Amino acid sequence: MSRSPLPVTGRLLLTFVIAVGVLVPAAGTARAASVNATDAERRAARARVRVDRLVDQYEEAEKAAARQLSRVSRAFSVADAASADAQRLGRLERRATVRRAQDVRAVYAAGGAAGLMATLLSADSPSDVLWRRSTNDRLLKSVLDSDQQVLHDSRAVARRATQKVAQAAAAADEQSAAMGELRQDADRARIALARAQMTLARLDRRAQEARAAQEARERIAQAQREARTRRRRATGAVTALGIPAEYQSAYQEAAGTCAGLRWTLLAAVGQVESGHGRNVGPSSAGAQGPMQFMPATFAAYGVDGDLDGVTDIQDPQDAIFSAAKYLCAGGIGRGTGDSAARDRAALLTYNRADWYVDLVLSAEQAIIARAAAVGQ
Repeated sequence: MSRSPLPVTGRLLLTFVIAVGVLVPAAGTARAASVNATDAERRAARARVRVDRLVDQYEEAEKAAARQLSRVSRAFSVADAASADAQRLGRLERRATVRRAQDVRAVYAAGGAAGLMATLLSADSPSDVLWRRSTNDRLLKSVLDSDQQVLHDSRAVARRATQKVAQAAAAADEQSAAMGELRQDADRARIALARAQMTLARLDRRAQEARAAQEARERIAQAQREARTRRRRATGAVTALGIPAEYQSAYQEAAGTCAGLRWTLLAAVGQVESGHGRNVGPSSAGAQGPMQFMPATFAAYGVDGDLDGVTDIQDPQDAIFSAAKYLCAGGIGRGTGDSAARDRAALLTYNRADWYVDLVLSAEQAIIARAAAVGQ
């Protein structure tokens, strides 16, 4: 039996029902997408507020760290100038001591009082006696006055030299204190930055694509760029400290045990860590000796640098040879690619802080310049 076709009205009604059935879900999907997008923007906005607060903390800590870096640089400069003055005054004092000894020998060579008597007895006349005595008195007085002046000057020089030594020691203490505060400020900055980055990383994909999240990422990147600029400006004025002969010899010999390791880089580590042995006391973290090793690290990398049968964290040669071994294990002189990048990577194994790497590399440039100036 055949079916009758639907009336026109029925067909129109069916078409309408079908169309509505299609359009209603589509409209619902659009509304849901809009709601999701709005929620993502809200989440991103909340994250932006938190990131802004953390970046403010990061910038504050980085600025404090830059001030400490400048303080370290000034301490190096003061210590170097004071040490140089102390050495110069020491040389003057030694020359004054030699001169006094020469004056005393001159008096004895002239025979002293006995020589004067012999001179007088050989005089031809009373007037000759008076002339000879007067001449000898003047000569002896001149020698003695000169000796007294030399003695006075020598004592003054010695006092100034002592003051300069004290200034150098105070500068070494200032450098050590600044380094301690620098580490604290840098740690605060590192923690704030990590929290800001984590805040964004925890957002879902849709929220991360939101405008507020993009702005937060740019705020972090800008703060990092400004921090790097401040650090490099602060470390750009680092002065090379005078290197004691024992230390320089150890730096040069130890660098030869690792292909690609420059003795000037090893010396820069020594300057930053202890001022080439000027301050070897334990750090707040427990690092010890001229190259500021943690005892556990030294136990793993310690070298008997002076071949005396004992590996001592406080011994300059042992510490320096151990530092060379540690940096070598960190990749200096090995592999391909940018040698500067390898240097930075190896220094980061010594101390995982960008400010530390910048400070060491700046100190190395100052050491290279000084070595070139004196023809080393």
